[in-house]
Parts: sequence; C-alpha cells; structure tokens
Amino acid sequence: MPNRNPVYEAIVLRARESPAGDRILTLMTPELGLLDAFVFGGPKSKLRSLASPYATGRAFVYLDPVKDFRKLSDFEVSDSFPALREDLDRLWAACLMAEILIKTSGGGGDYPRVFALARDTLRGLDTAPPGRAAYPIVLFCWRLVYLLGLGPDPDACVSCGESLVGGGAYSFAHEGFLCPACSSRSRGAHSQGEEARERHGPNLVLGSSALRWLDVTASLPFGEAVAIELDPSSLASLKDLAFGLARRAVESPLASFSQGAGL
Repeated sequence: MPNRNPVYEAIVLRARESPAGDRILTLMTPELGLLDAFVFGGPKSKLRSLASPYATGRAFVYLDPVKDFRKLSDFEVSDSFPALREDLDRLWAACLMAEILIKTSGGGGDYPRVFALARDTLRGLDTAPPGRAAYPIVLFCWRLVYLLGLGPDPDACVSCGESLVGGGAYSFAHEGFLCPACSSRSRGAHSQGEEARERHGPNLVLGSSALRWLDVTASLPFGEAVAIELDPSSLASLKDLAFGLARRAVESPLASFSQGAGL
C-alpha cells in the first residue's frame, strides 16, 4: 500500500484559493516534480503562513490514494527568503521562475536537478545586492533550457561550425548561435520583407564578453556563477536570450512578462 503520510523536501511555487475558499499549494519536489496539496484553515492559519510562496522546507502530506487527494499536514520551513518581498525585482524574478516551472511540468523530468536549481535561484535572489536580481534569473533560465534538452551550443556556429570566440548572434529561426558571417547573411535574407522578418525574428547579437560568461559559468556552482559581473550591454543581451529561450520552452505566453518586468 502507498504511504499515506509521505514527507517531501519542497519549494512552494504557488498558492491559490479553491472555489470553496480553501488554499491549494503547488509544490516542487525532487521526488515527484510538481504536486498540489490542500491547506485547510482560515486566513490566520499558522500553516498557511508557514507554507507561503517561495518558502522551502519539509512538507508533511496526507495522501488519500483512492480519491487522489493530498492535504498538507505540516510544513517545516528551512528558508523563507524574506528579502524577496523587500524588492520588486527579486519578487518578480521569483514569480517568473515559479511560472516557468509550473508551465514546464516541473522542468521536464529531471526533478532532483531542477529542484536544486530552483532552490539555488531563490538563494541567489535572496542574497543578491540591489540591482543584481537579473543574474540569478538569467542563469536559471539558461540552465533550465539545458535540463529540458533545448539548450543551444554556445561554442560553435550552428550553420557553418566556426568558433564563436570573437562573438556571434543567436538566431531563433535557426535555434542556435551564428558566427558574424552567417548572422550577416541571415539578416540579409530576413530583410527581404516584413513577412520574413516577422516569421524569423531578428538575430540577437552577443558580444565576446557575453559568450565568455556563458562558457566560464557553465562549470561553476550557481552561487559562484552569479557573482561574476558583466557589463550592462552584455547582461542586457543575455537577458533577452534567456527570456526568449524560456518563452520558447514553455510554448505559451508567460503572464509574468505581461505584468511588466522590473529587471
């Protein structure tokens, strides 16, 4: 018989109200990916307060296997990341992270690694100095697309195979990086008319600094990677790239962007 009282390491991604007024939490776990659990009690319930969005900890769940019903019995908080709620940029980034995880069904199946990435992202956002919330969310998006099997090769041109040491551009039409020569030819082909431009989209130019950042941070722990600074132009191009890849990965609109980003 299945365990009726499982305990999970969990991140609270979302809290929403049911038609009956009960709260439903969406949890990210390393064992099952996403799971929903009811939380009963009024607005002043201690459990509701503990299991708030973006908190991490141990979730004690009651499972009714016949009704496929889960209820949160207790939540031992390991970190509530209070700084997220003190800064709109950090809070927006955490909201975007949660939305992407929900819309990719928990990041595609490698739940332990996705869980660790999400937890590292929240830690990075919580400790980020003012004005640096972009780094953790950019790195989250970049690493998640690789866990989803959608990550492009940042080392070579997808068209001719040439090295991108001197810089290049990302082409959403080609779903990969292009060297300057191939990017120039691609832009020329796309400039033949508005219909072509709308269909393919412009190439996103990334300088050598941005590409070097992707290369250097690839093998670093999350906390060390987000500490490596970029010039504003390179960071802006990496934001455009990471967010564009995230939009493509979820295959649906992201509400976080329609609400306006502070980054």
